[in-house]
Amino acid sequence: MASQRRVLITGINGYIAAHTAATFLKAGYTVRGTVRARTPNVESLVRALDKYHDGNRLELVEVPDISANGAFDRVVEGVQAVAHLASPVSMAETDPEPMMRASVQGTTSLLASALAESKREPRQNTLKSVVFMSTVSAVFSVSKPAGHVFTEADWNDAAEEEVRRLGKNTPGYVIYQASKTAAERAFWKFGKETAAEFSMTALCPAPVLGPPLYLPDPISSLSMRVKDIYDILHGGPIPEFSPIRSTFIDVRDTAELVLRAVERDSQTPRARERYLLVGELPISPQGMADVLRASFPERQDKIREGHPGETYPDMTWRFDASRAGMLLGRDWAGFQQSVVDSAKVFLAAETA
Repeated sequence: MASQRRVLITGINGYIAAHTAATFLKAGYTVRGTVRARTPNVESLVRALDKYHDGNRLELVEVPDISANGAFDRVVEGVQAVAHLASPVSMAETDPEPMMRASVQGTTSLLASALAESKREPRQNTLKSVVFMSTVSAVFSVSKPAGHVFTEADWNDAAEEEVRRLGKNTPGYVIYQASKTAAERAFWKFGKETAAEFSMTALCPAPVLGPPLYLPDPISSLSMRVKDIYDILHGGPIPEFSPIRSTFIDVRDTAELVLRAVERDSQTPRARERYLLVGELPISPQGMADVLRASFPERQDKIREGHPGETYPDMTWRFDASRAGMLLGRDWAGFQQSVVDSAKVFLAAETA
């Protein structure tokens, strides 16, 4: 039963991870989460999660450096599933080496601890599932020909090549794409080389939108695409269109898919699955402004109009997320719902 199972969620105070913790708590699981330190934001998360459990099913553990050898040895003890959502992110860095190293070593360090734990526990209580949160950026690349349909079989080779070419002058967003791609490659390499008995799943979500479970302080540390909604709602400029901004997935769908993957893995020994997560598309930053102006007419004097209904250059690429849709088992949350629900959280906080 779910109530007898414990899941480890790394980086539990992150945007997606916080929703993932709530989803597991609602399903009856005991949740152990890692944080770098007990900060005021972590305390805000704890308060937000309190409504989803009876007071004794949430445990936080400090792991200051996820890339250190043995960093997860103790925190994996007694868990039956791991959701690895912790990931170094900095769009301001131009030297790729620190982030690439931390991302890859954080993943392999966790897997090594998970492997040891899976061999230690009694069979009926063993660790059976490790879910890795990758990104659509590990799948999508503009180098693909027009008309290409992206699936789980695709990899972004271009970002890693850009890192090698540009070295310490690499833009932050390229470093992020390359580091996540390298970490996912390391994830699959580990599974192949060790023949780990636990099942392994990688989820590759599009840019994630939807209401934060709690608001971080400062608000500038909001997850990047959600901050687009916040900024537009408060009169900020409408971001430029880009191919990656034409896709999205709701944070609640993403969290539920982590749960679905873990529950499937518990019944499917040694499974190896990769899922591309893309909901409604195409969407755009202009679409955010259109939705916000229509849904909150009292703020029309603040929200920039831009070019209502503007259509962007035809997206020649497509995305096949049907496998993830089948795992979810219902329709994806829509773009309008994600934008409106996000804005409601921001506005409620301002009037509290």
